Amino acid sequence: MPPKRITFIVIPANDGQVREYRFPPWILWCGILAAVCFCGAFAFYSKGFYQKVDQEKALAVLQDENGGLLRSIELSRREVEQLDETMVQLMADDDLLRAYHQMEPLSADIRQVGVGGSEDLPEDFTALPSEKRRIVRDLGARIDYLKRMASLHQESFEEIERRFIETQGNVKHLPTISPVHKGTAWPSSRFGERTDPFTGRKAFHSGVDFAGRKGTPIYATAAGVVAYAYTDKRLGKVVVIEHNVEEVNEQGETYMRKGVYRTEYGHMDKILVNKGQRVTRGQHIGAMGSTGRSTGPHLHYAVRFQDRRLGDRKGYVNPEKFILDQARSDAEVSNWWGAGE
Repeated sequence: MPPKRITFIVIPANDGQVREYRFPPWILWCGILAAVCFCGAFAFYSKGFYQKVDQEKALAVLQDENGGLLRSIELSRREVEQLDETMVQLMADDDLLRAYHQMEPLSADIRQVGVGGSEDLPEDFTALPSEKRRIVRDLGARIDYLKRMASLHQESFEEIERRFIETQGNVKHLPTISPVHKGTAWPSSRFGERTDPFTGRKAFHSGVDFAGRKGTPIYATAAGVVAYAYTDKRLGKVVVIEHNVEEVNEQGETYMRKGVYRTEYGHMDKILVNKGQRVTRGQHIGAMGSTGRSTGPHLHYAVRFQDRRLGDRKGYVNPEKFILDQARSDAEVSNWWGAGE
């Protein structure tokens, strides 16, 4: 019996010759199988192509979100650094106020309350790369530290406020005004390291200098007692005022409690007060001159803790922080002093 064949007859439309094609059945099945495979492969790779396009779009979105997250973290880190600097200044102010009110400073052990241990990150953050996890963890720890310190110093400032209310009379013994009137002199040298005008070497300047005309009035910056009025080889004619506090005991007797600060006025041309004399804030105590080691008429004005263990060096502190009657913004202060240097 002859093998079965599948016949295809092709009839042309233009009355051409009719053609007849015979194939074994297996060729048809192979063609059908090849067509199915082709369609399946086409569908598979088409789906993969569109999935890849969708994945690339999703990846671009994630990369954009990741970049935004990193920028946000960096901005937060800078803001936390600024807050950290502010906290350092608040700690310094806290120590200064406590010293003035004769309160014990916050000890290092107490301030350790503001230092927390590292905490595990939320589960959502565990998938982050190790470097990003470290940044987020450090940022979280720093924020936690600042929260604790803010709470600690809020309590401290409340305690200082209560002490201030109890001892309001002490304020007049705090040197808070300029030793020269505005417009009569100008700043010529700031507090801290500077080049000595006589030696050309770096040296510590314990106060601030105001230059002006000889004879310009000089005023006490707070109430107190004249501890010294003498002539010194370096500072020339000098007045030193200890800002002690006058108090009344339970018997109604007046007595002097040793104050926190003393102020020094050097290079005077004339001294108008005597040792042991009580002076008030704003009292005229002398005239500007060029006595002692001086390059011209000016006033050397310094603020010093009576307890010399405090302050920047040998008890001295920056007098610029105490001049409140000529209050300026930070930029104005910088320009004001910069103009006189």
